[in-house]
Amino acid sequence: MEKEEKRADQENDTEEQSTEAKSLLKKKLQYYSSEIQRDVGNLVKWLMIAVLVGCITGAASTLFSFVLKSVTNCRKENEWMFYLLPVMGLIIVSLSEKFGKDDGGTNQVLSTVRSQDDVPILSAPLIFISTALTHLAGGSAGREGAAIQLGGSIANQLGRWIHLDEEDRHVIVMCGMSAAFSALFGTPMAAAVFAMEVASVGVMYYAALLPCVIAAIIAAEFATGMGIDPETFPVHSIPGLTVGTGLKMALIAVGCGILSILFCILLKIVGQLYTKYLKNPYIRIVVAAGVIILITICLNTKDYMDYRTKAVQQIDKEKENQTAR
Repeated sequence: MEKEEKRADQENDTEEQSTEAKSLLKKKLQYYSSEIQRDVGNLVKWLMIAVLVGCITGAASTLFSFVLKSVTNCRKENEWMFYLLPVMGLIIVSLSEKFGKDDGGTNQVLSTVRSQDDVPILSAPLIFISTALTHLAGGSAGREGAAIQLGGSIANQLGRWIHLDEEDRHVIVMCGMSAAFSALFGTPMAAAVFAMEVASVGVMYYAALLPCVIAAIIAAEFATGMGIDPETFPVHSIPGLTVGTGLKMALIAVGCGILSILFCILLKIVGQLYTKYLKNPYIRIVVAAGVIILITICLNTKDYMDYRTKAVQQIDKEKENQTAR
Protein backbone atom coordinates (compact mmCIF):
# COMPACT_ATOMS: atom_id res chain seq x y z
CA MET A 1 0.00 0.00 0.00
CA GLU A 2 2.75 2.43 0.89
CA LYS A 3 4.55 1.74 -2.38
CA GLU A 4 1.38 2.31 -4.35
CA GLU A 5 0.73 5.58 -2.49
CA LYS A 6 4.30 6.76 -3.16
CA ARG A 7 3.97 5.83 -6.83
CA ALA A 8 0.66 7.72 -7.04
CA ASP A 9 2.20 10.76 -5.35
CA GLN A 10 5.13 10.67 -7.79
CA GLU A 11 2.76 10.46 -10.73
CA ASN A 12 0.76 13.39 -9.37
CA ASP A 13 3.95 15.41 -8.89
CA THR A 14 5.05 14.58 -12.41
CA GLU A 15 1.68 15.63 -13.80
CA GLU A 16 1.78 18.88 -11.81
CA GLN A 17 5.32 19.63 -13.03
CA SER A 18 4.27 18.85 -16.60
CA THR A 19 1.23 21.11 -16.26
CA GLU A 20 3.37 23.91 -14.78
CA ALA A 21 5.94 23.50 -17.57
CA LYS A 22 3.21 23.65 -20.20
CA SER A 23 1.68 26.70 -18.53
CA LEU A 24 5.07 28.41 -18.33
CA LEU A 25 5.79 27.56 -21.97
CA LYS A 26 2.38 28.91 -22.98
CA LYS A 27 3.01 32.16 -21.10
CA LYS A 28 6.42 32.53 -22.74
CA LEU A 29 4.95 31.88 -26.19
CA GLN A 30 2.21 34.43 -25.55
CA TYR A 31 4.78 36.96 -24.31
CA TYR A 32 7.14 36.55 -27.25
CA SER A 33 4.22 36.44 -29.67
CA SER A 34 2.91 39.76 -28.34
CA GLU A 35 6.43 41.24 -28.45
CA ILE A 36 6.89 40.13 -32.07
CA GLN A 37 3.47 41.50 -33.02
CA ARG A 38 4.31 44.81 -31.35
CA ASP A 39 7.71 45.06 -33.04
CA VAL A 40 6.31 44.13 -36.45
CA GLY A 41 3.50 46.63 -35.94
CA ASN A 42 6.02 49.36 -35.05
CA LEU A 43 8.14 48.44 -38.06
CA VAL A 44 5.19 48.66 -40.45
CA LYS A 45 4.02 51.89 -38.82
CA TRP A 46 7.38 53.60 -39.15
CA LEU A 47 7.89 52.34 -42.69
CA MET A 48 4.60 53.97 -43.68
CA ILE A 49 5.39 57.17 -41.76
CA ALA A 50 8.90 57.37 -43.25
CA VAL A 51 7.52 56.98 -46.78
CA LEU A 52 4.89 59.65 -46.10
CA VAL A 53 7.42 62.09 -44.61
CA GLY A 54 9.91 61.40 -47.40
CA CYS A 55 7.36 62.13 -50.12
CA ILE A 56 5.81 65.24 -48.58
CA THR A 57 9.01 66.80 -47.24
CA GLY A 58 10.89 65.78 -50.39
CA ALA A 59 8.30 67.57 -52.53
CA ALA A 60 8.45 70.72 -50.38
CA SER A 61 12.27 70.70 -50.38
CA THR A 62 12.39 70.16 -54.14
CA LEU A 63 10.18 73.19 -54.64
CA PHE A 64 12.40 75.10 -52.21
CA SER A 65 15.50 74.18 -54.23
CA PHE A 66 13.87 75.28 -57.51
CA VAL A 67 12.85 78.60 -55.96
CA LEU A 68 16.35 79.26 -54.60
CA LYS A 69 17.93 78.58 -57.97
CA SER A 70 15.37 80.78 -59.73
CA VAL A 71 15.80 83.77 -57.43
CA THR A 72 19.59 83.39 -57.53
CA ASN A 73 19.61 83.43 -61.33
CA CYS A 74 17.28 86.42 -61.28
CA ARG A 75 19.65 88.33 -59.00
CA LYS A 76 22.65 87.47 -61.18
CA GLU A 77 20.86 88.83 -64.23
CA ASN A 78 19.87 91.98 -62.31
CA GLU A 79 22.85 92.87 -60.12
CA TRP A 80 21.20 96.08 -58.91
CA MET A 81 18.89 93.90 -56.78
CA PHE A 82 21.73 93.49 -54.30
CA TYR A 83 21.00 97.01 -53.08
CA LEU A 84 17.49 95.86 -52.15
CA LEU A 85 18.94 93.81 -49.30
CA PRO A 86 17.68 96.28 -46.62
CA VAL A 87 14.19 96.20 -48.19
CA MET A 88 14.14 92.40 -48.17
CA GLY A 89 15.30 92.48 -44.57
CA LEU A 90 12.42 94.77 -43.61
CA ILE A 91 9.95 92.43 -45.30
CA ILE A 92 11.38 89.42 -43.47
CA VAL A 93 11.29 91.18 -40.09
CA SER A 94 7.72 92.31 -40.75
CA LEU A 95 6.65 88.73 -41.56
CA SER A 96 8.42 87.40 -38.46
CA GLU A 97 6.86 90.03 -36.20
CA LYS A 98 3.39 89.31 -37.56
CA PHE A 99 3.38 85.55 -38.04
CA GLY A 100 6.49 84.17 -36.37
CA LYS A 101 6.47 85.39 -32.78
CA ASP A 102 6.35 81.79 -31.56
CA ASP A 103 8.98 80.62 -34.03
CA GLY A 104 12.31 79.95 -32.33
CA GLY A 105 14.11 79.02 -35.53
CA THR A 106 16.54 76.12 -35.82
CA ASN A 107 17.12 75.90 -32.05
CA GLN A 108 13.42 75.32 -31.48
CA VAL A 109 13.39 72.43 -33.96
CA LEU A 110 16.39 70.85 -32.21
CA SER A 111 14.81 71.31 -28.79
CA THR A 112 11.70 69.53 -30.10
CA VAL A 113 13.81 66.39 -30.49
CA ARG A 114 15.24 66.74 -26.97
CA SER A 115 12.18 67.87 -25.00
CA GLN A 116 8.48 68.69 -25.19
CA ASP A 117 8.94 71.86 -27.21
CA ASP A 118 6.79 72.27 -30.31
CA VAL A 119 7.44 73.66 -33.79
CA PRO A 120 4.71 75.94 -35.18
CA ILE A 121 3.43 75.05 -38.64
CA LEU A 122 4.06 78.65 -39.77
CA SER A 123 7.79 77.99 -39.36
CA ALA A 124 7.85 76.18 -42.74
CA PRO A 125 6.40 78.95 -44.96
CA LEU A 126 8.28 81.62 -43.01
CA ILE A 127 11.71 80.04 -43.54
CA PHE A 128 10.78 79.27 -47.14
CA ILE A 129 9.87 82.88 -47.97
CA SER A 130 12.62 84.45 -45.83
CA THR A 131 15.39 82.38 -47.41
CA ALA A 132 14.07 83.05 -50.92
CA LEU A 133 13.95 86.82 -50.29
CA THR A 134 17.47 86.74 -48.83
CA HIS A 135 18.87 84.99 -51.90
CA LEU A 136 16.93 87.28 -54.23
CA ALA A 137 18.92 90.20 -52.83
CA GLY A 138 22.23 88.30 -52.80
CA GLY A 139 22.32 87.55 -49.10
CA SER A 140 24.62 84.71 -48.06
CA ALA A 141 22.22 82.39 -46.25
CA GLY A 142 22.97 78.70 -46.02
CA ARG A 143 20.44 75.97 -46.74
CA GLU A 144 21.27 73.70 -43.79
CA GLY A 145 19.35 75.66 -41.16
CA ALA A 146 16.50 76.25 -43.60
CA ALA A 147 16.31 72.51 -44.33
CA ILE A 148 16.14 71.68 -40.60
CA GLN A 149 13.33 74.17 -40.00
CA LEU A 150 11.40 73.27 -43.14
CA GLY A 151 11.57 69.51 -42.63
CA GLY A 152 11.09 69.67 -38.88
CA SER A 153 8.05 71.92 -39.12
CA ILE A 154 6.32 69.81 -41.78
CA ALA A 155 7.05 66.53 -39.99
CA ASN A 156 5.93 67.91 -36.63
CA GLN A 157 2.60 68.95 -38.15
CA LEU A 158 2.18 65.49 -39.68
CA GLY A 159 2.83 64.03 -36.24
CA ARG A 160 0.00 66.15 -34.85
CA TRP A 161 -2.43 65.10 -37.54
CA ILE A 162 -1.81 61.37 -37.03
CA HIS A 163 -1.82 61.79 -33.22
CA LEU A 164 1.66 60.51 -32.40
CA ASP A 165 2.80 60.50 -28.79
CA GLU A 166 5.76 62.52 -27.50
CA GLU A 167 8.45 59.91 -28.20
CA ASP A 168 7.18 59.22 -31.72
CA ARG A 169 6.95 62.96 -32.34
CA HIS A 170 10.69 63.26 -31.71
CA VAL A 171 11.40 60.54 -34.27
CA ILE A 172 9.14 61.98 -36.97
CA VAL A 173 10.79 65.39 -36.58
CA MET A 174 14.17 63.76 -37.17
CA CYS A 175 12.69 62.02 -40.23
CA GLY A 176 11.57 65.40 -41.58
CA MET A 177 14.99 66.93 -40.98
CA SER A 178 16.66 63.99 -42.77
CA ALA A 179 14.28 64.16 -45.72
CA ALA A 180 14.66 67.91 -46.27
CA PHE A 181 18.44 67.83 -45.92
CA SER A 182 18.69 64.85 -48.27
CA ALA A 183 16.47 66.40 -50.93
CA LEU A 184 18.47 69.64 -50.97
CA PHE A 185 21.95 68.10 -50.94
CA GLY A 186 21.39 64.62 -52.38
CA THR A 187 23.16 62.89 -49.47
CA PRO A 188 20.66 60.52 -47.78
CA MET A 189 23.06 58.70 -45.45
CA ALA A 190 24.76 61.91 -44.31
CA ALA A 191 21.34 63.51 -43.85
CA ALA A 192 20.10 60.64 -41.67
CA VAL A 193 23.18 60.69 -39.43
CA PHE A 194 23.12 64.49 -39.28
CA ALA A 195 19.50 64.56 -38.09
CA MET A 196 20.15 61.88 -35.47
CA GLU A 197 23.19 63.55 -33.91
CA VAL A 198 22.67 67.29 -34.41
CA ALA A 199 20.02 67.55 -31.69
CA SER A 200 22.45 66.61 -28.91
CA VAL A 201 26.23 66.65 -29.29
CA GLY A 202 27.63 63.19 -28.60
CA VAL A 203 24.19 61.54 -28.43
CA MET A 204 22.89 59.32 -31.23
CA TYR A 205 19.16 58.47 -31.42
CA TYR A 206 19.51 54.94 -32.81
CA ALA A 207 15.77 54.29 -32.59
CA ALA A 208 15.30 56.75 -35.43
CA LEU A 209 17.95 55.19 -37.70
CA LEU A 210 15.71 53.14 -40.01
CA PRO A 211 12.90 55.73 -40.41
CA CYS A 212 15.43 58.52 -41.02
CA VAL A 213 17.33 56.52 -43.64
CA ILE A 214 14.15 55.53 -45.49
CA ALA A 215 12.73 59.07 -45.42
CA ALA A 216 16.07 60.49 -46.59
CA ILE A 217 16.40 58.01 -49.48
CA ILE A 218 12.85 58.61 -50.68
CA ALA A 219 13.25 62.39 -50.49
CA ALA A 220 16.58 62.25 -52.36
CA GLU A 221 15.11 60.04 -55.09
CA PHE A 222 12.09 62.32 -55.37
CA ALA A 223 14.30 65.39 -55.78
CA THR A 224 16.55 63.64 -58.31
CA GLY A 225 13.50 62.53 -60.29
CA MET A 226 12.32 66.14 -60.41
CA GLY A 227 15.66 67.32 -61.82
CA ILE A 228 17.50 68.40 -58.67
CA ASP A 229 21.10 67.28 -59.10
CA PRO A 230 22.85 66.12 -55.91
CA GLU A 231 25.91 67.99 -54.70
CA THR A 232 29.02 66.28 -56.08
CA PHE A 233 32.68 67.15 -55.59
CA PRO A 234 35.04 65.16 -57.83
CA VAL A 235 38.14 63.74 -56.14
CA HIS A 236 40.82 62.93 -58.71
CA SER A 237 43.24 61.21 -56.35
CA ILE A 238 43.25 60.08 -52.74
CA PRO A 239 46.63 60.16 -50.96
CA GLY A 240 47.72 57.13 -48.99
CA LEU A 241 47.28 57.12 -45.23
CA THR A 242 50.69 57.82 -43.71
CA VAL A 243 51.92 59.53 -40.57
CA GLY A 244 52.33 62.75 -42.53
CA THR A 245 48.83 62.74 -44.06
CA GLY A 246 47.36 61.67 -40.72
CA LEU A 247 48.97 64.63 -38.96
CA LYS A 248 47.76 66.96 -41.71
CA MET A 249 44.19 65.71 -41.35
CA ALA A 250 44.36 66.07 -37.57
CA LEU A 251 45.71 69.61 -37.96
CA ILE A 252 42.92 70.53 -40.38
CA ALA A 253 40.29 69.01 -38.06
CA VAL A 254 41.58 70.94 -35.04
CA GLY A 255 41.86 74.14 -37.08
CA CYS A 256 38.31 73.82 -38.43
CA GLY A 257 37.00 73.08 -34.95
CA ILE A 258 38.70 76.15 -33.48
CA LEU A 259 37.50 78.31 -36.37
CA SER A 260 33.93 77.06 -35.89
CA ILE A 261 34.03 77.81 -32.17
CA LEU A 262 35.35 81.32 -32.79
CA PHE A 263 32.70 81.89 -35.46
CA CYS A 264 29.91 80.82 -33.08
CA ILE A 265 31.28 83.06 -30.32
CA LEU A 266 31.52 85.98 -32.74
CA LEU A 267 27.94 85.43 -33.91
CA LYS A 268 26.72 85.49 -30.33
CA ILE A 269 28.68 88.62 -29.43
CA VAL A 270 27.57 90.51 -32.55
CA GLY A 271 23.95 89.48 -31.95
CA GLN A 272 24.13 90.73 -28.35
CA LEU A 273 25.68 94.04 -29.43
CA TYR A 274 23.03 94.58 -32.09
CA THR A 275 20.26 93.80 -29.63
CA LYS A 276 21.79 96.05 -26.96
CA TYR A 277 22.38 99.16 -29.07
CA LEU A 278 19.69 98.71 -31.74
CA LYS A 279 16.59 97.58 -29.91
CA ASN A 280 14.23 98.20 -32.82
CA PRO A 281 14.37 95.10 -35.10
CA TYR A 282 13.59 97.14 -38.21
CA ILE A 283 16.50 99.52 -37.61
CA ARG A 284 18.69 96.56 -36.72
CA ILE A 285 18.06 94.75 -40.00
CA VAL A 286 18.60 97.89 -42.09
CA VAL A 287 21.93 98.60 -40.37
CA ALA A 288 23.06 94.97 -40.79
CA ALA A 289 22.13 94.97 -44.48
CA GLY A 290 23.91 98.28 -44.95
CA VAL A 291 27.07 96.88 -43.36
CA ILE A 292 26.99 93.88 -45.73
CA ILE A 293 26.57 96.15 -48.76
CA LEU A 294 29.42 98.39 -47.57
CA ILE A 295 31.79 95.45 -47.00
CA THR A 296 30.95 94.00 -50.41
CA ILE A 297 31.69 97.32 -52.12
CA CYS A 298 34.95 97.78 -50.19
CA LEU A 299 36.17 94.29 -51.04
CA ASN A 300 35.00 94.73 -54.63
CA THR A 301 33.92 91.09 -54.86
CA LYS A 302 30.69 89.15 -55.21
CA ASP A 303 32.21 85.80 -54.34
CA TYR A 304 30.39 85.56 -51.02
CA MET A 305 26.85 86.18 -52.23
CA ASP A 306 24.16 83.49 -52.22
CA TYR A 307 24.70 80.06 -50.68
CA ARG A 308 27.71 79.08 -52.80
CA THR A 309 31.22 80.38 -52.31
CA LYS A 310 33.69 80.95 -55.11
CA ALA A 311 35.48 77.68 -54.30
CA VAL A 312 32.30 75.64 -54.82
CA GLN A 313 31.45 77.52 -58.01
CA GLN A 314 34.96 76.85 -59.31
CA ILE A 315 34.49 73.13 -58.69
CA ASP A 316 31.21 73.24 -60.62
CA LYS A 317 32.93 74.93 -63.56
CA GLU A 318 35.66 72.28 -63.61
CA LYS A 319 33.00 69.57 -63.56
CA GLU A 320 31.19 71.20 -66.50
CA ASN A 321 34.44 71.44 -68.45
CA GLN A 322 35.21 67.77 -67.84
CA THR A 323 31.69 66.83 -68.98
CA ALA A 324 32.09 68.92 -72.15
CA ARG A 325 35.34 67.11 -72.98
